[in-house]
Amino acid sequence: MNTRRTVLIVAAVATAALAGGAFAWKSGRGVSTQAGSTQAGSTQAGSAQAGSAQAGSTQSGKPADQVIELILPELHMISPRGLVDTVRFTGTTQPIDQTIVKARVPGRLAEVLVREGDRVTKGQLLARFEASELQAKVNERRSALEAARADARWTSRDRSDKESLASRNIVSQSAADQARATAENRLSMVAVAEAQLEVAMRNLTDARVVAPFDGVVGERLANQGESLPIDGKILALLDTSHVEIAAQMPAADVVRLRVGQLATVMLEGFGDRPFSGRITRISPTTQAGSRSIPVYVEIVDRHDSLRGGLFAMGAVNVQEKSHALAVPASAMRKDDQGDFVLAIENGALVRKPVGAVRTWSRGELVEVKGLESGMQIVSAPLPGLRAGQRVKVIETK
Repeated sequence: MNTRRTVLIVAAVATAALAGGAFAWKSGRGVSTQAGSTQAGSTQAGSAQAGSAQAGSTQSGKPADQVIELILPELHMISPRGLVDTVRFTGTTQPIDQTIVKARVPGRLAEVLVREGDRVTKGQLLARFEASELQAKVNERRSALEAARADARWTSRDRSDKESLASRNIVSQSAADQARATAENRLSMVAVAEAQLEVAMRNLTDARVVAPFDGVVGERLANQGESLPIDGKILALLDTSHVEIAAQMPAADVVRLRVGQLATVMLEGFGDRPFSGRITRISPTTQAGSRSIPVYVEIVDRHDSLRGGLFAMGAVNVQEKSHALAVPASAMRKDDQGDFVLAIENGALVRKPVGAVRTWSRGELVEVKGLESGMQIVSAPLPGLRAGQRVKVIETK
């Protein structure tokens, strides 16, 4: 009896344990499933929210109705203007009139009266050679001339006498002819003596070296006591009040220049003072190596402070046009339909087709047709702009 009771109790406990385990398993599965469903729902909601946020971000990046702000420096107002095509150059000044004063006679320098930097006038005595030998030569040639003239006078009288006697058959005709030949020979000797005296006197004059023009002594090449041959160098004389600019220019610029064109020049040391210039010469050949072409611009304005070797900058207006419509080169745009600009009309960008005529100011400006005065266009290179976008112009301080 007791044994049977014990077996029943054990069976009841086992059955209760199995029932509790089954309930616990079912309860845990339900909780897990519910949590998983909740997590999945949360994930889906987050994805939907992220998608909505992304869509909102995409729409807020550049919506069609967004107003783009532009500042005045990014815009250009179309209006008639004068256009100037300018060729610029740089160079160095050099005197137009410059020379090396040389000896015209051989001899010893008695004195040199000027030094570097001295300003001289035309005809002023610069140097002097020892002239005692030259004066003696003049005296000798003068005496020879007087002797030749006296001999010519005697032979002329003898000729006259012989011809008179020959006409009366007192002397032979051959004697008269001989007297005539002798007289003509003596006359030629007079001419030779006169030429020799003239040369001697010119040499005596050339012993005094004078300035050929007004200028400044650039260099003293000989000193007192030196013996110089003919064409020996004495001084370098420069006319610094009248200078020109030697500019090396590329062929692309030179082809637009011509002799006689006016230029505006700024010179080193004169601040903002402009000088007037004129093209006087253009070299017919290029320089070896650089392939540049020398162009010479004369400074029309004379000034005592001008010097050789000054750095110069200048400009020549090679072409001008008044009342033309032009836009900055950065305002020009191009698409499949051709050239155009973006104009602002009623707060929006409008595509305006244009025709380019030519460029000015080294390509900075483009003369165009197809636009009207008073239009406001975008001149800044802003690639993101397109026709139809709304814009607002703001002022910056």
